[in-house]
Amino acid sequence: MIIVYKYGFPAGVDTPDISSFVVKLETWLRMSGIPYDTRTGTRREMPVGKLPAARIDGQLLADSSLIIRHLQEHDPRALTDQHLTPLQRAQADAIKALIEKHLYFISFYGRWCVDAGFDRYRPLLADYASRSAAAWQRPLLPLLLPLLLPRVRRGKMRQAWEQGTGRFAPEQVVAMGCAALQSLQVLLDGQVFLFGDQPSTVDASLFGQLHTLMKHPFPGPLQDYALAQPGLVAYHDRIWQRYWRSPEPALRTSAAAAALRTD
Repeated sequence: MIIVYKYGFPAGVDTPDISSFVVKLETWLRMSGIPYDTRTGTRREMPVGKLPAARIDGQLLADSSLIIRHLQEHDPRALTDQHLTPLQRAQADAIKALIEKHLYFISFYGRWCVDAGFDRYRPLLADYASRSAAAWQRPLLPLLLPLLLPRVRRGKMRQAWEQGTGRFAPEQVVAMGCAALQSLQVLLDGQVFLFGDQPSTVDASLFGQLHTLMKHPFPGPLQDYALAQPGLVAYHDRIWQRYWRSPEPALRTSAAAAALRTD
């Protein structure tokens, strides 16, 4: 059984994770029909300090794209994109870059660099800290988090500056995000998936980003714009219903996995 280590989300909220890359990986696993369990991951214990990570045949792998590539090479059930033409595979790489190297950092900016966004992100980070900390550390978190979270935020703001998005004013960043979303709506052009009636790996990337943008508690002009795009909303809802609301056992985590989310 594959174990996916993730951030998670507070109980009672109907979303898989605070991270678009975790949502991407879990959605791809469901598209592939590969069963998996989930556990709260501790970043300092993961390869390269990143989540998601996955334990596969005793090997602990990091990074959603590298995990997917490993499974495509070793698991016959994996969605492999063999139905795409060489041109479509090149287009999928370009779309993935738009999603994961551009639109992601625009959402990142909204959560970490905008005061209102960080105020909404703070309780989600505190929830993750309470689940990932060692038992003896949890009573200390109310004292430590007010000191630690601003320090973490400064590091993330520096990351946004070095990447480039953090150098712009909020309204400029929103305009960039709206332009990217409009391009993605045009690329969909009413199709079921980005390249027709069959899902591709890049569909998991797009769904992960759209889900965290549309469904997470970060209201603002970018979320409003995304929710006003009928093609993107229909695409998101179609994938959510097909892969996250499917009654097929192979496409969902086990009841035991749900319990593990609170570990």
